[in-house]
Amino acid sequence: MKNFYPISFILIIGLSICSIHAQNNVISKFDNNTQSKSAEVILTEIEGGIAKGNIAAIFKHLSPQTYFSLTTGIRGYFSSNQAYYILEDFFKIYQVLSFKFHSLQTEKGNPYATGIYFYEFKGKRETAQVYISLKNTGKSWKIIQITFN
Repeated sequence: MKNFYPISFILIIGLSICSIHAQNNVISKFDNNTQSKSAEVILTEIEGGIAKGNIAAIFKHLSPQTYFSLTTGIRGYFSSNQAYYILEDFFKIYQVLSFKFHSLQTEKGNPYATGIYFYEFKGKRETAQVYISLKNTGKSWKIIQITFN
């Protein structure tokens, strides 16, 4: 009977550790799925912002330093405040007619989306390829690159 109590104690501790480990695995899988879904939601918001020329919808998702490559010749890293005015000028010059992402990749650690930007420039209708990539900054996804070429 004396050997029964220590063995029971060890078994209970072992089962508790296994249970905690299993819960952590379930939680980490849930967190990864949540991040993927939130990246998809954020890319959908960005898509809507571009389609309407709504800078505020894009601005709230900018990282502190975002890389830009635009048809205007602007290339480089800009703060979110600078990015606001860059996008404002871009949407004034290249007035959006329509926009839609045609490819979304949110399953891996570096979500991105590509699409075609239909715009009017000096009375002429044209198109540009768009590429947006996100990076996880803790609990949210932020835009790290915007390309309109």
